[in-house]
Amino acid sequence: MARILALTSRVPYPPREGHQLRTFHLLRALASVHEVHLLSCLRPDDVLDEAGPLREMLAGFETFAVPGARSRAALARTLGMSLLSSTPFVVRRYEIPAMRARVAGLVAGFDLLHIDMLPLMTYVDPVNPKPVILNAHNVEQLLLKRRIEVEPGRFARAFLRGQLPRLAAFERNACRRADALLACSQADAETLRALAPETPVHVVPNGVDLAFNRSEADLPCHPAQLVFVGQMGWFPNRDGMEWFLAEVLPRILSARPDVRLTVVGVPDGLRVPENVAANVHLAGFVDDVRPYIEDSAVYVVPLRTGSGTRLKILEAMALGKAIVTTTVGAEGIALEHGTDALFADRPEAFAHTVLDLLSKPAEIRRLGIHARELAERQYGWEAIGNAMLGHYRSALQSRRRPP
Repeated sequence: MARILALTSRVPYPPREGHQLRTFHLLRALASVHEVHLLSCLRPDDVLDEAGPLREMLAGFETFAVPGARSRAALARTLGMSLLSSTPFVVRRYEIPAMRARVAGLVAGFDLLHIDMLPLMTYVDPVNPKPVILNAHNVEQLLLKRRIEVEPGRFARAFLRGQLPRLAAFERNACRRADALLACSQADAETLRALAPETPVHVVPNGVDLAFNRSEADLPCHPAQLVFVGQMGWFPNRDGMEWFLAEVLPRILSARPDVRLTVVGVPDGLRVPENVAANVHLAGFVDDVRPYIEDSAVYVVPLRTGSGTRLKILEAMALGKAIVTTTVGAEGIALEHGTDALFADRPEAFAHTVLDLLSKPAEIRRLGIHARELAERQYGWEAIGNAMLGHYRSALQSRRRPP
């Protein structure tokens, strides 16, 4: 048994969004065989009162409030400081002096550092001899490049372009500093290997709780209902939903006025255009997304940007739902068009695909069955966690190479 010091960018329990899901299940796998002490950034929406299961599985658990997440003034200061330095904004926003001091005071007593999310590599001493494994939820510079391509605001786009070379340099150096990288998909792994050719990169895919996400219903309760799950505070979700509401849903409604869309997740000020508002229900945050998914005929994933893989798609697969997604939305998941899901990237094609599927209940059921079977074959968290543990054994047994 090794002693592992883990750093996360938010409290991973309860796991209510994709980032938390991956973080929690990987930590659970580690804690099943190692002694894990967690230092976590604390965001305003993290719920410490419900983190009991997390405390039970860990040897230690401490939190540190993110200053910029609680104050507009602090966020503005962070933004200004990032403009005047080479440190990218996404890294500087997680700069917490108390957390830095705690890491420095603890690290000597641990055998390995588990860094969950790229910005937290800022807490790793460049000459620290302890092995470091970085769990890369995304290729962050790829995520930023794609956002720049769709960002409508001129000033925001200029700011993001200025951030790109800083983030690229930080990500490259961080990947080279790590002893191993965990990628969500083969595509991400290839990009990370190009950034750091000498660092081992292992694909540890996102997964799903197959027992928890199991549907007993053969058909949806509402055969003309679509559903999307995702918080609008994450740019790819918001951009995709704004695109869907403006470009896709009006085309669907012109042919099928009875179609309804339910959006599950914190709306964060999402504006629904008046021409489709009567057919859109913003459910907001819910404790359990399963009833909303099960009640709907088609699960839509209209994402145009992002990196990594979408854990909410895996939940829909496990629940046996028919999925219509963009190519970007399905990245990193072994979905096959026409077998496990349907792909469409242009507004006209997406609308046509949804309409055609809604007219074929047997096809909805067939796609759902195949999606569940794929989830069972490849995406159960227990199997993923067990495979991941081998990479930690290797890192613990190997001698740290010179930085």
